[in-house]
Amino acid sequence: MTKELGKTIKNLRTDLELTQKQLAEGICSQSLLSRVEQGLEIPSVLIIHNICQKLGITVDALLSTSELDSPFIQLKKELQELFFSHDFETLYASLHKKTLALFETHSHATHYYFFLGVCELQYKMAPKNSIQAFEQALALNNRHATTHEALISSYLALAYLDDNNEIYALKYLNQCLLYLHKQKEPSEFMPTIYLNIARLYANQSEYLNAIEYIHLGIACCQKQKTTFQLSHLFFELGVLFIQTDRKQNGIRKIKFSIELSSYLDEQFITAQLAKRRKGLY
Repeated sequence: MTKELGKTIKNLRTDLELTQKQLAEGICSQSLLSRVEQGLEIPSVLIIHNICQKLGITVDALLSTSELDSPFIQLKKELQELFFSHDFETLYASLHKKTLALFETHSHATHYYFFLGVCELQYKMAPKNSIQAFEQALALNNRHATTHEALISSYLALAYLDDNNEIYALKYLNQCLLYLHKQKEPSEFMPTIYLNIARLYANQSEYLNAIEYIHLGIACCQKQKTTFQLSHLFFELGVLFIQTDRKQNGIRKIKFSIELSSYLDEQFITAQLAKRRKGLY
């Protein structure tokens, strides 16, 4: 029971992107929380109660099963899956079904506005609306120098670029680069940050820098054993090869990226890449 309880607390904490230090703050020491998560110590009733409040679940729910997720965490997972699959149409519709209230209840409205910004930028093609959403996401983000903040900044830079505001695009690009110099913990969103940075450099015709960040993104996918954004990374690499007079290599990379996307059953991504290929050659 002790190990199951600790595992559940850890799973819920990581789902909410909280560090041990952040969850333990005002409740107990980080070392105690670490021992609880490892199943080495049973927390007091008061500590369990306070942990549950921060995680947004009841004590009964926490104790009932090690696999139980709160409605908020279930919703967040569903939205993340739509984001990962690039099904922005469904994601956009889901965000308009009283979703904001649930995020606000758990003090995670920053994630709502992040997803909304992505949809406004990549589905609705409305950079001004996406800028408003991303700026709101940053304003509501109470944990600074995190992957989440860098992720928002990378999309903000792209949105400002689409809005023909290069000064602010460079501002948020620099914020991303500063984060990368300090980044310590791995994150499933790092390939996306590398991809966005590469796109920003490519737009400025800094192709070698763009290629460098594409390779960093691919290496990150390999290290984390994830395929998220891998198809996009290879496609962008192909585009960059074409732009640097390596057309045949570029065509092969683009073909590979679409085949990879199809193999991974990335329905929406495959359609997006195939559509983009038609305009290249």
